[in-house]
Amino acid sequence: MSADNGRRARRSRREVPAGTDYATPRHGSDFTRLRRTSGLPFLDSRRPSGQLTLSGAVRGELRKMFSLQSTWVLLLIITLLQPLSTGLMARATRVLAGLDRQIDDFPAHLLSASGDVFWLAVASGLFPAMIVAGILGVLVLTREFSGDTIESTLTANPRRGMVLMAKGLALALLTWLAAQVGLLISWILATLLLPGKSGALPACKPGLALIDLLGGPLMLVLFALMGLGLGALSRSKAGGIGLFLGLTVVLPLILCLLRGLIPHAGWLQTLFRLTPASLLGTFLSGLGWAPEAGIGWWPTWWQAGLILTVWTALCCALGTLVFRRADIV
Repeated sequence: MSADNGRRARRSRREVPAGTDYATPRHGSDFTRLRRTSGLPFLDSRRPSGQLTLSGAVRGELRKMFSLQSTWVLLLIITLLQPLSTGLMARATRVLAGLDRQIDDFPAHLLSASGDVFWLAVASGLFPAMIVAGILGVLVLTREFSGDTIESTLTANPRRGMVLMAKGLALALLTWLAAQVGLLISWILATLLLPGKSGALPACKPGLALIDLLGGPLMLVLFALMGLGLGALSRSKAGGIGLFLGLTVVLPLILCLLRGLIPHAGWLQTLFRLTPASLLGTFLSGLGWAPEAGIGWWPTWWQAGLILTVWTALCCALGTLVFRRADIV
């Protein structure tokens, strides 16, 4: 009896046709083709784990910068230097005018316009902050070379151009935020300390308020990116900081000394006006045109910003060229 039951079971299995297994979709089935359709991204919304994107690289650089104490210290210095310089400038202005005197009572030969002095005090902190921003830009890349972490960075993302661009974008964002906050604090402080803020501006400086408040932080971003490019060019902390200080501090001093030693050398004065530090001063002054005749060529505020952008682009281009082609040592 059991033998007959076994034969019938085997015969029934042979007679049942093998149907399609609907539990697991096979390769090439309608379901898998539907899942791969680009018009239905909700079926496969995850990115491939090995895909590199610029936004992901920027987020990684931001996390890396936030994890370092030196980043926070330098950003805090950039923010606090501006109101500190504004307070000192305002105090010095009041001392020059006489204790407890109003800005509107200044002698005509001392101050041509009270509004001009007000915005000079507001933007005075951008000059020392320029040095700190450049040092921050140098350290963003060179500390990875000194700490031997650059190999890990390039292993995770072998596209060196993308790595440098991500560092630049993250650096620009943080520098702009720190500079903008510091400048707004300086504006509030100058409003409290210098009551002559409503004075008239010179005719050659239209729009000085917007130029300083909105353009000043962008100028610090250019100096930070300049430091990043010089850091990529030298690949060392000392070398990058030395190049940046040489370009922004030493070069103007040398040109000033040469101008004093060589009489009637007007071209040295023109070269001095093309240095990054002098361009920053021209930009923040809001100069629309040369106020006097016979002083030679003097860039306006927008020309100064454009030339400073060219300086930054040149430093970044040289740094990118070296960073992409040189071996990691």
